[in-house]
Amino acid sequence: MSVETLQGSQEANRAGLAVKTISTYSPSGKESTLANLIRDELSTRGFQPRIDAAGNVVCEYGSGNTSLLLCGHMDTVPGELQVKMDGGEIYGRGACDAKGPLLSMLFAFEDLAFSRIQAKIIFAAVTGEELTSAGLAELIKDGIRSDYAIFGEPGGVSKVTVGYRGHISMRLEVITPEVHASAPKLTTNSAELLFDLYNSVKRGLDAVNSDSTDRISASLTEISGGSAHNVIPGKVRATIDVRIPVGISNDQALRKVEGVVSACKESNPDAKITVDMGDSTEPYRVKLDSPLVRAVSRSILRTGVKPSMVTKSGTGDMNTYALAYGIDAVTYGPGDAKLSHTSDEHVSFKEISACSAILVNAASELVAMKNKEKSE
Repeated sequence: MSVETLQGSQEANRAGLAVKTISTYSPSGKESTLANLIRDELSTRGFQPRIDAAGNVVCEYGSGNTSLLLCGHMDTVPGELQVKMDGGEIYGRGACDAKGPLLSMLFAFEDLAFSRIQAKIIFAAVTGEELTSAGLAELIKDGIRSDYAIFGEPGGVSKVTVGYRGHISMRLEVITPEVHASAPKLTTNSAELLFDLYNSVKRGLDAVNSDSTDRISASLTEISGGSAHNVIPGKVRATIDVRIPVGISNDQALRKVEGVVSACKESNPDAKITVDMGDSTEPYRVKLDSPLVRAVSRSILRTGVKPSMVTKSGTGDMNTYALAYGIDAVTYGPGDAKLSHTSDEHVSFKEISACSAILVNAASELVAMKNKEKSE
């Protein structure tokens, strides 16, 4: 059998696996079927994958002076979509966010292992990224540590995500006496007070509605309260989503919020105001002269494409992992991020393969770079 035939057969098998992966519905908390599919793929290829306590698929290969984690997530937002392949584009829930990137990671891991790269390569398909990142937390708990890490999220062949903003989730509750809506002077309207508090928080944080990733943003994402159309609400709850840029710590932002809430309590002694700080992730951005950034950039350049380094307005698993271990990390993968969580999610199989090849070359470049440094 010729090399071309072998390569064609492998591409066909991988295309089939890509369709199976995207066809396997795996919303957060229900990733086990997909985890078994990925484990079986790796086992069939001669590896020894394992499924850990959080349902992650973890597989390791090799040893050496350099270690690299390739990490993608299996879970998607809820909502099944029809799966189809049209002109090389695979449509379906999670095709873009983030099964396409996950497949690039998986194929790169297999190819790096079969190339017998002199390094330790860790592949992890994790659970719960769309919710609490429980899968990543389990990796850290289990001490799955590497010198460098690449996380899988959509961005396309040319874009390398070098940073994400931090994240704070704040849950507010305002309680005041309920009265008939015809007598508003008898109480403080808890809904109006909560909205005033929200706006005060935004002003205190100097939060703006802007596309800039260098500014704080605050968004009211959930609100509930009220008991009847003719009763002034006595209890209102809301969630505020705050994003923190690199250069500002979450603690700095929280202190500003605490000051705003304290002032609101003093001005409204008859109201009970509570704030529960939920999930918190610190901002992170890798240095552009990092060996990892240089390796990925050079790998993209070799394809004739100019790489671009981006900082995203959201928050990623790479923040938590990189800060936990004090290492360099980037995020990379096929797909258009604007299609994430939409009813038109799709990803090009050609782009999945292209990103996979770039990851293989980047890992090889990184290992060569580090080996050269150690020998000098």
